Amino acid sequence: MKPAALACLSVALIATQTGIAGPLEDAVTRVNELNHLVQSQNERLTQLEAKLQNQGLLGLLNQIETLKSEVSRLRGAQEEQTYRQEAADKRTKDLFFDLDERIKEIANRPVSAPPPVDSIRLQTSQSLVVSPLMQKADSESETTAYEIAHGLIKSGKYREAVVAFQKFVSQYPSGPLAANALYWIGISQVTGLSNFKAAAESYTRLLEEYPNSPKVPDALLSLARAQIQMEEKELALVTLNRLLTNHATSKAAENGKKLLATLN
Repeated sequence: MKPAALACLSVALIATQTGIAGPLEDAVTRVNELNHLVQSQNERLTQLEAKLQNQGLLGLLNQIETLKSEVSRLRGAQEEQTYRQEAADKRTKDLFFDLDERIKEIANRPVSAPPPVDSIRLQTSQSLVVSPLMQKADSESETTAYEIAHGLIKSGKYREAVVAFQKFVSQYPSGPLAANALYWIGISQVTGLSNFKAAAESYTRLLEEYPNSPKVPDALLSLARAQIQMEEKELALVTLNRLLTNHATSKAAENGKKLLATLN
């Protein structure tokens, strides 16, 4: 082949190669860009899945806390029913015992001139009837006030329940239901108002003023939960250790062990 023809052929080949290389480089660049975009989308999907999973766990924990509060409420209602039954039995026994003692006292008195019949009736009615009836009326008023306040919780009126129970404690500070009232004040402040600080103060008051109340273990457990919500982990650990040390056999202690395990 002649040199001139070879030169033309070389030029044609170079031009052809140059024309092909341009589109290939553009294709490679686009592929790289698509790979980068796919990787970015995968990372976003992974982050979104993790976020959704965390939200699901948070919702589950909230449901668990709600169930715990409901169980505590039902257990408290059961305890109150037991208390009322025991109180009614005790009042009946006390009434009959008092009546028996007074009959014995009258029988052992020395015989003297019989007083007028009207005087006997007045003395007997005052000693055997009036005093027990007054005590019964006061006890029934206390129980009624407590049940009214507790009914507000059942109706979901937590703010009104707090006010009613606070009034109850002020009116019957030495009554057998005062500690229970403080406990339900705390439950209402947590469940209905999300006021963990106020609830912690209510539980602390119960522990300080009624240290022998059967509600003490439940109050300690609820106080620890409120402290955890306020991010007071160290105080919660102290409270839970107090519960497990002083009330190891209580139902609250079993739940306290599970709560303590989540903090360690």
